[in-house]
Order: sequence, then C-alpha cells, then structure tokens
Amino acid sequence: MANRKLEGMRRQRGAALILVLLALALGSLLITPTLNYVYTGLIETRVSEKLLLQQYAADAGVEYSLWQLKYDLTDPLNPENPSANTTITVNDMEVPVTIEITQSPLGDVWPFPVPASHQGIHLSAALIIEGPYLPSVNSPKVCLRHVVYMYNSGTSEVHIKAVFQQLDPSFTYVESSYVGPTATRTKSYADDHWELHFNFESPLPKLKPERATFISFVASTIGDIEEISQNTYSGSGWVEYAGFEAEEGAIFSGDYDPKNFGQYYDITVTSGSYTLLVSVGITEEGEIVIRSWQLQ
Repeated sequence: MANRKLEGMRRQRGAALILVLLALALGSLLITPTLNYVYTGLIETRVSEKLLLQQYAADAGVEYSLWQLKYDLTDPLNPENPSANTTITVNDMEVPVTIEITQSPLGDVWPFPVPASHQGIHLSAALIIEGPYLPSVNSPKVCLRHVVYMYNSGTSEVHIKAVFQQLDPSFTYVESSYVGPTATRTKSYADDHWELHFNFESPLPKLKPERATFISFVASTIGDIEEISQNTYSGSGWVEYAGFEAEEGAIFSGDYDPKNFGQYYDITVTSGSYTLLVSVGITEEGEIVIRSWQLQ
C-alpha cells in the first residue's frame, strides 16, 4: 500500500513538472511580443504627441501670417518682390513661413494658386462667376459670365471629355453664349435649377502637364442690376477627363460675391511632416477671406 502511494505521488510530481515546463515555455513565447506591444504603444504615443504639436505649430504659423497681412506688417510685396520669408518659434519648433503674391499660369484672372503636382493623371478645376452687366441698353435681363478653369496638375497628358454645370436657381442659360472647344450642349431643368452638359467632340481637347484652359458661357436673370450686384450667387459642377484609358472627375464650385478683392496671397507653412498651403484674399475694406486650405 505504501509503495502504491509513493508511486502515485511521484506520478503527480511528474505531471506537475510537465505543466510547469509548459507554462514556462508558453510564458517565454508571450514575453517578447508583449514587451514589443508595450514598447510600440509607448513609441506611438510619443509620435502622435509630436505630430499633434507639429500640426498646432503649423496652424499657429498660418494665424501669424493672417495677422501680418491684416495689419500690413509684412514687407511691401510687389511683382519685383513677390514673397516674404520668416521663421517663428512655436512649441520649441522652428516654423518657416512664406507669404507670396498668388502666381498664375493664366495671368491675373486665374482664380486659384497653381496646384501641387500629382503623379499620373490629375486635373484641378474652378468656377468664377463674373460681375453682372447689361447686354444692351434698357435690357430686362442682367447677365453674368461663368468661366470654368481647368489646369493639368498631373504628370501625364489628359483628355477633357465633358463639363457639367449646375446653375444658381436665379439663372437661365443664354443661348449661343458658349465659348470653348467644340462641344454638344444639352440642358435640363431639375427641381429649382437648370443643369448644363457640355460634351466635347472628337478629337477631345487635351492638356499637357502644367497647362491650363477654360470654357465660358453666360447666364442671365431678371431684375435691377444694382440690386443684383449686391447679391451672392453660386454654382457647381464637375469636369470629366481621361488618360491612359482611365477616367477621372474633378469637382468644382464657385460664386459671385459683391466683395472686391484687392490682392490674393498664398501662405506656405511647414512644421515637421506637415505643410499647410493656404490661399487668401484681402478685400478693399481690409477683410481677409480664406479661399482654400490644404494640408500636405
């Protein structure tokens, strides 16, 4: 009987040893990944905090630039001196800031800064609704010219296939007012507004990299031109284009606003891995209007 009990205890000790060895083996397998996970979490927290500080610093650089422009504290900018560079310190980081007069591939009428280059096919588009005018003396209609600008910001040639335009509910398309490449125009009334389609005919208009073009047409409304000139009107649409047998679309929007801009400026602020590109306009009354805000 004593021998059986001794043998049973030995077996139990042997089984316990095996369990202990298995637990040690499993623990050794888990220790390294667990430590790596904890270490990665700590590193990720520090990286996130650093990126957040960089973003705050970039935002502060833009605010600093807007303050400089609003109170005319920058060096006088002109075609001979189109940009000003400075560096500010935010969150113990040196933040370079550049303020420059908006440069344009189409002259002073270009509505936005030259977009950053993109690999492959890429088109940037914008709509400008110009100020109202009377087509003739005592005309009951007031006209506003619409201009859709297209700029090839990609590295490959693109072919423009179509332009869609949704008019402001107050506007009606003026027949035969279209100016641009040969296109088939269709229009339809949807809900409370007119919609226009300009489908370009073959051979499709093409744009080489860093080249721009535009189409224009006139829309009209009824009313007193002085009253109309004080209102705000908007429109939107898209441009369909293709390259390498791939089709893409560029969305655009724009408006007519009675504010008159005295000058346009581009602000570039770099903070670590963040680069902010901001376009602003300054009205004749000194009011600053943000036209675009892009994070790279």
